[in-house]
Amino acid sequence: MQRWIREPLFHFLALGALIFLVYGIVAKEDVDENEIFISRGQQENLVNTFSRTWQRLPTPQEYQGLLRDYIRQEIAYRQSRELGLDENDIVIRRRLRQKMEMLAEDVAGLVPPTDEELQAYLDSHPSAFAIEPRFGLYQLYFSVDRRGDEARDDALQALGALDEGLPDADDLVIGDPLPLPALLEDSSLTDLGRLFGEVFAESVAGVEPGRWQGPVESGFGWHLVYVFEVEPGRQPALEEVRPAVELEVKNRRRKASIDGLYDRLAENYRIEIEPLLPGDQSAAASQ
Repeated sequence: MQRWIREPLFHFLALGALIFLVYGIVAKEDVDENEIFISRGQQENLVNTFSRTWQRLPTPQEYQGLLRDYIRQEIAYRQSRELGLDENDIVIRRRLRQKMEMLAEDVAGLVPPTDEELQAYLDSHPSAFAIEPRFGLYQLYFSVDRRGDEARDDALQALGALDEGLPDADDLVIGDPLPLPALLEDSSLTDLGRLFGEVFAESVAGVEPGRWQGPVESGFGWHLVYVFEVEPGRQPALEEVRPAVELEVKNRRRKASIDGLYDRLAENYRIEIEPLLPGDQSAAASQ
């Protein structure tokens, strides 16, 4: 019983029943279709919507305009339905579908995910939330535009002249100017790929720290690289990535709620798809 109560479908049905119950209590038994009644609540909603948009209350003239627009909208809605303009209209059909799915999504969000649910999702999707390794490095650039085919050979020659140990100011003037820093600290592979290209980032991941190495190719040309710090990648604790995990779990819940809603509602219909081509039975379906 408790498991059934936790089902999103149960919440959806209960919410729907409550809405119809309240409507049955407050609605008039005989509704005059030719009467347009604007309640205080509807007027307050018009004012609140205006205030959220414009960050102020409407003037009396603007308020009258809001009422006039609301009345016109109600008249247009009723007349359109009377004329059957809502039938077979793809825009209206899509909008109604969106509203129904929004109800299902609201139901899915009634109960926040538990820590156990979040941890289970994190454990089952390790690559989605893994923390990348981070690097501290120096790079010296050798331009293909300036040096042509000799750029790589010049980088190799410079590599032989560089001393062991941390680079100094004299080392960093070797090579060609590049509008990117020679020193990069606390940079992930994604950061390096964004700056220099994926080939460069992949090469840095295999560089041995503590000495100059290269040439390493990038989208600009060739580089010599000195990695002085590496922080290995790891799997994070839940608290480090809670917002991202919670967002994914909620998205999965919303999708499952919508899929479950359609699956259950489809049981009330017999669905047949006429074959597109003569003799084609692959498209035929019933339910």
